[in-house]
Order: sequence, then C-alpha cells, then structure tokens
Amino acid sequence: VKELQRTPYRPRYTILGSRAQYCPIKKSDDECADLTKDKASRPLETACSYYNKKGKLLTELRHAGIWDMEDMAEAADAHRSCKFFAMKDLLADAELVLCPYNYIFDPGIRNALGIELGNAAVIIDEGHNVEDVCREGASFEASLKDLRDGVDELESVVNFYGEAQSALQFMSLMHGWLNRQLDQAKNDGGRAHGRGVGGFASKMSGPVVPGPDERLWKGEEGERALLHALCPTLAGTGADVESVRRHALMVVDKAIAVADYSSPLRQKISDTGKSFGESSLGKCYGTAKAVRSLLTNPRDYVLYAVPDLDHPGETDSYFAGRRFAGGSDSNTRGQGAGVAMWCLRPSVAFGPVSDEAMCVIVTSGTLSPIGSLEGELGVTFPVKVEAPHVVPRRQIHVEALDALGDFTARAQDNPKMPAQLARLLLKYLRAVPRGTGSLVFLPKYALIRRIMEDWERSGALAELEALVGTVLAEEPGAQTFAATLDEFRGAIDADKDGGGALMLAVYRGKVSEGLDFKDDFARAVFCVGIPFPSVGDVKVRLKREYNNSRYARDSGLMPGGDWYSHQAFRAYNQALGRCIRHQHDYASIFLVDARFCMSEEADRNKAMVSKWMRNLVQRFRDSRESVGTLGEFFQRIAADPPGPPKETTHTTAQLATHTTAQLATHTTAQL
Repeated sequence: VKELQRTPYRPRYTILGSRAQYCPIKKSDDECADLTKDKASRPLETACSYYNKKGKLLTELRHAGIWDMEDMAEAADAHRSCKFFAMKDLLADAELVLCPYNYIFDPGIRNALGIELGNAAVIIDEGHNVEDVCREGASFEASLKDLRDGVDELESVVNFYGEAQSALQFMSLMHGWLNRQLDQAKNDGGRAHGRGVGGFASKMSGPVVPGPDERLWKGEEGERALLHALCPTLAGTGADVESVRRHALMVVDKAIAVADYSSPLRQKISDTGKSFGESSLGKCYGTAKAVRSLLTNPRDYVLYAVPDLDHPGETDSYFAGRRFAGGSDSNTRGQGAGVAMWCLRPSVAFGPVSDEAMCVIVTSGTLSPIGSLEGELGVTFPVKVEAPHVVPRRQIHVEALDALGDFTARAQDNPKMPAQLARLLLKYLRAVPRGTGSLVFLPKYALIRRIMEDWERSGALAELEALVGTVLAEEPGAQTFAATLDEFRGAIDADKDGGGALMLAVYRGKVSEGLDFKDDFARAVFCVGIPFPSVGDVKVRLKREYNNSRYARDSGLMPGGDWYSHQAFRAYNQALGRCIRHQHDYASIFLVDARFCMSEEADRNKAMVSKWMRNLVQRFRDSRESVGTLGEFFQRIAADPPGPPKETTHTTAQLATHTTAQLATHTTAQL
C-alpha cells in the first residue's frame, strides 16, 4: 500500500483478513453468525452494533482513496464499525485484492469469499512459500467429532430441506467409514496392512508406516479406501473399478452441489436470516471437495486415519498411552481423532489457479532452483529473471564461523551451548557500531527459550545488555510480536550513541519472513545452524518418500533428499536477507556452523546460499584476525559511508535482489 501511494493509480481495493484478525469483539464464526442472523432482512438492526455501522467505515475508506491497515483500524475504532464485513463488501467491486496466500490457493476459502480469478493477474510475493502454501491448501483434515456433529445437524436439516439428503448421505458414509477404520486399527494392535510399526530408527530411515492405532494409505491405496467408504455395497460385489469410481464421484458431486456456498439451499438458509444448517453444510463442502481432489489426483495424496490429528505418526509411549480408549465412537476418543488427506504435490492447488488466472507472477529472493519449483508447481515459466545484488562488495562482510561446531540437534542439546553462543556474540558485537541492531537466527523457539533462561541464570544476559543495550527474543504466535518489534526498533531509535538492541529469532518465523531491517536496525546478522525440517515430522518423511518415487521423478520433481535440503536453505536465505535492504545499506553476516567451514559439506552448503552472497564468504583460522577484520570493515564504512537511500518507487536493490518467475497465457514475445 505504501508503494501504491507513490503511484498515480487509485484502484478500488480491499485487504481481506480472517474474522479472528478483524472482529473487534473477537467472536467465533458461530457467535458472529448468531449475532448477524438478521442481516439479510434488517441490515442496520442486527444484534451486532459493529456490523450495523460498517457503512460508515465503507464511506470513509472509499473517500480516502489510498489507505492501509493502520488507517482502516483507526477509522473502524472511530466509527465502532466491523472491519471483517466491510472488507468483504469492498471485495464486490475491487480492482485490487490484497489477501493471504491461502485465500487464493485454498479452493474452499476462495469459493466462500467469491474471489474470481478469471481475467486477473495473480502476484505472489515472498514466493518461496508458495510450495508449502499450495500443499496445505490442497490438504484437508476432518475430525471424527466434526463428521459426527455434521451428521447430527443434517439429520434435522433434512426435515426442513429435503435437498440436504445428499449431504447427509455423504457425511454419514464418511463418518461410518472413519469410525470403522479407527476401531480396526486399534484392534490390530498397531499393525497396519500387515506391517509392523518398528522402532524409531526404522521409521526415520525406511518407508513411512503408521503409528499405533493408525491406518495409512499412500497414493492409489487411498483412492481404493475412499471408494470402499463411499460405495461399501457396490465395492463388495466385485464390480469393476470404473463403475465404483463413477458411483463414488456421483455421491461426492451431489454433496458438493448442495453444500456449495452459492447453492440454492445455502441461499434459502441465508434468506431466513438463521444459521441453522450452515455449520454442517460447510463441513460437508470442505470434506467433499478434499475427497474429490484425492479421487482426481490419487497419486499425489496420502490418506491417514489417526486417533490424534495433532500427533500423527507418533510412536512415543507417552502419545500412545494418552490416546483414546473405549468402544466405537466413544467420547473418550476426543476431538483429536480424524482423517487427514494430505497433498504431497503443490501443483494440485497451483494448477487450477494458473489455469483460471490471466497470468501468475511469482517473486522472491529465494526461488532458486527454478527447475525444482516448476516441477513442484507443475508449470513452465516462460519468463524468468534472476539478477545479482547491486550493493558493492565493500558494503558486505560475510564470514563462516565454526565456534559452535556442527550445529546439529546433538550440539543444540549440549548444556554448554548457551554459554558458547554468548561468548561468540560478546566477542563479535564489540566490533559492531554501538546503538545499532543485531539479529540472531536459531532453529527452534524452544531453543531460544532455553538460551535466554540459561543466560539469565549465568549472568551472560546482563553482559550482553551492558554491551548492546536491549536483548529480546521472538515468541511464537502473533500476540506479542508487534510489541517485541516495537521495543527492538525503539531501543535503536532512542539511543544512537549507546545502547542498541539484539534479537533472537527463529527461522521461518515472522522476523525472518519479509520484514525490513534496513540501516541501523541490522548491522549484524548471525545465522546459527541450518534449519532442516524436523526429521521426525511424518509429513516431512512422507514428502521425502513421495519425491523419491518413480512417478514423482518422472514428473520433474527433485529427489527427496534434495527437496529436504532446499527447504532448509530457502528458510536460511530468507533470514540472511533481513539486512542490506537498499543500495546504500551495509552489514555483516555470519554463517555460524562448521558445515560452512572446513568440513566435506562446506562447498556444497555455501553453494546453497543466495547467489549474490555465496562468493563473498570468508573464513579465518584465528578468531583475533576474524574480529579484527570485522572491525576494519566498519571502520572503512565509517570513513567513507555509502550515500543515503533514494526515495523512489522501487529501489534498485529491491528489484535486483528478487528472482521473478512469470507464468502467463500470453507468449513470451507478447510479454
């Protein structure tokens, strides 16, 4: 929005967000539906005063021309208006829609909001996340409780709306099938499809197998399982597979048609001003769309029936012991039991978007390698731009440090590690200009908490505060983030001659993704360790196994091990890029892991860092020489500082440090 203000364009636009983000009184979906149930017949007299006044907010925003989130929040507070419904109203004639990724790639959300992609240009910023977003958007999890509650409500709905029968039939079939599968898995005593679960080591290295009381179907096994779920009688008669598939798709499509957000039934319910039936039809629609996607792309999915959706694949006795005990569909099973339909290939979600939109532009500083991205997304980008950084070498100090050794999980668990990290920071931060900011990226929130607790006990925290001023730690969740960031920036702005701030942050967290720490906000960045995805995460193991399959390799996907490494280094490069944000900026960057130094992996790992940086990595055998060189770097900058940043629509550095890939319906020549 700030960049839009610098242009002559004044499009009609909206900034979409969730009810949890925008609702001024923090109501749930069901509570909001109840409060606004009369909005169709009495739009100014519902039980929600904020909804009734949304027109005042709409009028002010339309007159404002260009406004951002802060402007909207101030206006909403002044008028005591509802931001959530106001943004939905602005969507109706918007020429520009700003929204989270999943609003585009999750078909359920896109359909519910009525976002039309035809004749639209879809621009995906921070595009390195698009693979994960698309996999998540095409995946779905349904708890046993949601299925049961859906059946219960639909049994009442059909008494008033007979056309809801097809939704009830689908939900009843899915609920009954899942219930049976969980009971059978429990009775199997941890054996699934005749395979033993095995120990932790075998699960980490061999094929992924289900944990205790679970059932797992991969690829076309999942398709067969769902065909039996939807056509139990027909499948048991020995009918040919195509006949069973046609019947199953008919059951699913009828459920989708009646539960669709724009269906005649949903319109009838909306016209009553009541919410009765909305919840169950919404659950039916989401589940049916996911089943339809799996049956259409069976090789790209796994189907997983689990007693605890929060801990799938766990073999630890703690998790096994805390799971449900009891008979069929007993309440002791809890809300955690359910079925997961996980998509393993992003193209399942990306393909419909690229097919429908006029063009798709993906931009990020860490898209490479483009070939693997094209394979994962199932498209070929006719236009690709990859440019080097334009910041002169003299403004960048990049160094690999081995002071903490190979920063693997074992090293992280070493009780001496927090003290070693503190000594390293105290040594190098003495050479960094006072009154500036420094960032330290680490793999996990739990590790950051342990380090901060150790520093407080040992006195290292007081030493660091005496040197750099304020020491902060990023916390999970959005509640405290804004306050932490404000405190960090405020500490630097408040005292340029002394003080400053140091923040410990996590890879893949809010600090590492897309935030701008230009100039004095980040004169030093320490990237500690390499953020490989958790090897124990069952989704990660399934994805690695999938990418190693012949089907995936023939489809252009990289091997599972390479995919695993690229996931780590995309997150790593995002963290590295928080500093040096324009052509006159400067900073020091440290790769704190021996795997960048003298190990056999060093050259391969350095080749994975961002192209503009990889040839600048230095390595010193002596720490005194290292610290001295760092001090000389900042002394040279102080003696001959770069010019001030230029206020332009886009700085050269912003343009040059981004990799852009464009997919369009036009030919390259036309583009």
